[in-house]
Amino acid sequence: MSTKKNETLSPLEELGPRTGDESPHELIYRSYLLGRIHFGTKIAILNRPGSPVYNAYENWGPIALIVFLGIYTIFTSGVGAGLTLLLVLAIAGVLILPKWVLKKLRIRVLEMAFGSEGGWRELWRHGGISMRLSADASAVCDGPEGDWQAFARQYLDLPDQP
Repeated sequence: MSTKKNETLSPLEELGPRTGDESPHELIYRSYLLGRIHFGTKIAILNRPGSPVYNAYENWGPIALIVFLGIYTIFTSGVGAGLTLLLVLAIAGVLILPKWVLKKLRIRVLEMAFGSEGGWRELWRHGGISMRLSADASAVCDGPEGDWQAFARQYLDLPDQP
């Protein structure tokens, strides 16, 4: 019986070795994969209508479901049971929903930012994303004011050693 190794490559392996002519966007992506930069998302800017990564269903769907279940329970099991369920679901929603929405938002931001340079540029123009060096937290670049290309050339044009 022969065993096969998993043939899936990591994102860094897919990029291959550095050639020295990487775009600033690729330098940022490589640095993120190597842990050289921290990538920040500002929920107050990105999680609202008009943002390229905003999803109204993730924000309002769970709230609508909580209200619906509470009202449905009022009609089927009585006011006491319905209000109790509504209170329990509302507390759970307040504790769980913001973390869930932030996680989903961050996934969409990372997919858009690193999926293509066009996505990165759109997010940067909109604002709400930032980068800082892992080794030097004072080296920060915030969108949309910061020059992300100059930041990448100055701080991130390094060999791929972690």
